[in-house]
Amino acid sequence: MLLAAGYGERLLPLTLTVPKPLLPVLGRPLAPQVLRGLARQGIDEAVINLHHLPAALEAALGDGRELGLRRLHYSLEPDRLLGTGGGLMHASAALRGSGTILVRNADFLADIPLARVLASHRASAKIATLVVVPHRAGYTPVELDRDGGIARFGGRGDGAAALAGSFLFTGFHLIEPAVLDLLPRGRPSDIVKDVYFGLAAEGRLHAFVHDGFWWEFGAPREYLEGSMQLLELPTDARVHLGEFDPVRKIKGSVAAVGAGVDLRACGIAIEGRAVLGFGTRVDRDARIEDSVVMPEAWIGPGARLRRAIIGPGAEIPAGTVVEDAMAATDVRPGAPLPPGTERHDRLLVRGLDGRAR
Repeated sequence: MLLAAGYGERLLPLTLTVPKPLLPVLGRPLAPQVLRGLARQGIDEAVINLHHLPAALEAALGDGRELGLRRLHYSLEPDRLLGTGGGLMHASAALRGSGTILVRNADFLADIPLARVLASHRASAKIATLVVVPHRAGYTPVELDRDGGIARFGGRGDGAAALAGSFLFTGFHLIEPAVLDLLPRGRPSDIVKDVYFGLAAEGRLHAFVHDGFWWEFGAPREYLEGSMQLLELPTDARVHLGEFDPVRKIKGSVAAVGAGVDLRACGIAIEGRAVLGFGTRVDRDARIEDSVVMPEAWIGPGARLRRAIIGPGAEIPAGTVVEDAMAATDVRPGAPLPPGTERHDRLLVRGLDGRAR
């Protein structure tokens, strides 16, 4: 099951018009990349939950066959978000009957080896296996025991059994159908808080430690930094993670350049790293540094982008400076603004830290 129903609030205003699972990473939307990757590892049937902008996701994913799946089910949550636990419960009829269930968030890319995770899960005889990576700031710590079990999670469990060091939960997990029976019924729920914390305290959670690539694109700085990291990967490592726009050198800088990108104007400078989505047009004397420009945007004459994320179809006026910020087209002038967002020249602008610029 691919969890994809959320509003993507941390990435507003970009997600006002594009659901987070369809935001492009190096020019290509996330959810199709994720599902293609799972299909390459042997998954042929999947469920995806929907709430925010469901029609856009259905139009992009279709019946799943072009992504390599035999069948793709949609689990619509029409009235309210049900959370990770409630979403699984709502889709449980489509998930039961085939044994172990892979559950995966839609907002990260990784080279997690599914076959090895499944073998480890089965050998553990535990009810669920969570894939973890070394801990990073801002994530709930997960501490393991010597047998690969989760000793403490979210402060619950046996601290005496935990080894030195900690990990974080990636959002990639294998569960037995019995986990569905532990989820609260009739209300939204969070599988981590409502189920996994308790299972950790009971010693019933297994962990698989992943030592490869994992990056979550669910917040502005992480989205930008992850895009820059992908640009710097060797080509063979990058293509193992997804099918991205071609990456090439531009006068000493490195950029992912989509089809139809127009860089013919005089005086354009690409500095450091950049992502230029398909159909992007960059006008004369514009400068782009360590930034992501999503498809069909226009960067006006003399504009300056530095650590910026420009939404699809956005028009950046001549001479505009966007630094440490996101900018998206203001599709509903006069509508209430998301927190920390300001209006400028028919654009919605919000800092990468979530504050107004």
